[in-house]
Amino acid sequence: MPRMRKKTLELDQDCIDRLRILLGARTEKAAVNKAMEIVLIDEEIIEAHRKCADTGDFLDEVFE
Repeated sequence: MPRMRKKTLELDQDCIDRLRILLGARTEKAAVNKAMEIVLIDEEIIEAHRKCADTGDFLDEVFE
């Protein structure tokens, strides 16, 4: 289970509302947490692509 901490933040309510709709979240908390997860997963994917691109051979093999 993730470590949870209570935080007091000022957030853009319009963004939170859009996130809830986009992600189908029941609560604002769930929407914000899911959005943070998505950003972190995207960062991991981008980093993996960078590592593969550094080898050069991998991308050549994918597109042959």
